[in-house]
Amino acid sequence: MWLRTLRLENFRNYERHEIEFEDGLNFLFGPNGSGKTSILEAVSYLAVARSLRGSGDGEVTRWGAPGFGVGGDVVDGASSRSIVLRFTRASGKEVTVDGERIATLSELVGHLRVAWFSPEDTWITKGGPDARRRLIDLTLCQIEPEYLAALSSYRRTLRQRNEALLGWSPDDESDRLVQTWTDRLLEYGSRVIASRLALVPRLNEAVRRFHTAIAGDDGLLLDYKSSVNPGESGELGEIRKRFADAIDRGAAEERRRGFTLVGPHRDDVEVRLDGRLLRTFGSQGQHRTAAIALKLGEAAVLDEGGRGVVVLLDDILSELDEARAQGLVELVSGLGQALMTSTRPPGELVQGRTCGRFHVEEGEVSRQ
Repeated sequence: MWLRTLRLENFRNYERHEIEFEDGLNFLFGPNGSGKTSILEAVSYLAVARSLRGSGDGEVTRWGAPGFGVGGDVVDGASSRSIVLRFTRASGKEVTVDGERIATLSELVGHLRVAWFSPEDTWITKGGPDARRRLIDLTLCQIEPEYLAALSSYRRTLRQRNEALLGWSPDDESDRLVQTWTDRLLEYGSRVIASRLALVPRLNEAVRRFHTAIAGDDGLLLDYKSSVNPGESGELGEIRKRFADAIDRGAAEERRRGFTLVGPHRDDVEVRLDGRLLRTFGSQGQHRTAAIALKLGEAAVLDEGGRGVVVLLDDILSELDEARAQGLVELVSGLGQALMTSTRPPGELVQGRTCGRFHVEEGEVSRQ
């Protein structure tokens, strides 16, 4: 699976543009602010119907335009499909796949799998658990449609249960309402935890391999820490039982505080280097190489079985010396398709390799 063609209309600083990519390495180079990152951002819309840069739909719409469009041709083995996403301020987003409108945006996920990395992603290892949960969740959503459904249902149920707890009073009706949402929370939350527990060992193996290749250290480990204490078996029934027990133990405190205290929304993936918690003890360089390894590990999991993945690497080379930059290019070359941005041409980094080279400046892309 790879992206052959990208079409932009009123997206960021692009009024209308079409780009033909190679199925392996692609370098987009040019000055800062020229529109390189916007191209990666547009690709993320084709994969998950939103910006993985964190921008809102209105923000990516070209100034003065009523909306934007992003289209692409995705090659999957001997077949291909056309994806088009359109947004207008008046009616929101609409997506078609091969000309057929999909009913919900979640149905788009999985048609094109992507892994995004930028220098700011060191917050995956530096910051709180939200960023690490997002990494796990985005990976699972792209490979397991049922996970996306369970996660979405869990989040909706969590909001409803928190509202019920916030308005709780000591009467039977309040207790029944909380219990109704508790039953649903257990159902969806147990599925979320089970999938995360199954993913982490696979991700761990890939992350350690990449970290060894980049930093020469195989001591990077991921450890899923659940507020539920799901046990060792990973079985759905056991997880649900332990989740229910944790809810029961904290019931009085939840009613007092007015929100849900345990569940996958409170979980974390600890990142340890040589046995020490990286978030607490890591240097800037250690955080950078660990974050790169995590993102490459994500890409490797998405590409398992040769399913294909598009690796989006935004200005990552500026953070690396020449030897590590060369090593990164070699690693990425084994991971499906890659789109890499840089302020300078790739030069010797891609010598002897088939590579798409694109100069980007002031919203214009020219193939070199």
